[in-house]
Amino acid sequence: MPVQPEEVVGSLPMNALAREQCRCGLAAEVLQSQGTLQVRTTGVSMLPTLWPGDLVTIRSHTLQQAKPGEIVLYRREGRFFIHRSVKKFRLGEELLLITRGDSMPKDDPPVCAGELLGKVTEIRRQGRLMTPSRRLSLLRLILGQILCHSDLSQRVALRLHSRRSADSGLSLTGQHA
Repeated sequence: MPVQPEEVVGSLPMNALAREQCRCGLAAEVLQSQGTLQVRTTGVSMLPTLWPGDLVTIRSHTLQQAKPGEIVLYRREGRFFIHRSVKKFRLGEELLLITRGDSMPKDDPPVCAGELLGKVTEIRRQGRLMTPSRRLSLLRLILGQILCHSDLSQRVALRLHSRRSADSGLSLTGQHA
């Protein structure tokens, strides 16, 4: 990964990784203290369910409460991940959760109770409010696999999505709302 230029915050130099870890830490504290948090998505691992720029509402949620199919937020190594819960299992005394992005080929390493922060309860996209489904339709499942295995398909889908997003932000006069 290329090194990002340093930015001075206060009197302390911070690189991109340190800034991201700080942001995640603050967001996790807000979620734990307030019980809810809104986060804008940036990655592509949850295509076609979540698109870059979607605003998701996260509610505090424990590993004991997690159910297969829910979209959950966890923090690992100072970064947030929003992936779908696949299954829960016990290893000795520890309860673990397996997650995977909808367009990812493999499961993530197990999530422990201390890493799980919450679950996605709402998705806001282009002014529309949606409730995430615990089950992927056959069409979304197939689309997720295509996007997982074809960089070209992923680039085309993202380009079409960004054009549609830009078009929906225009008012009748052609100016941004």
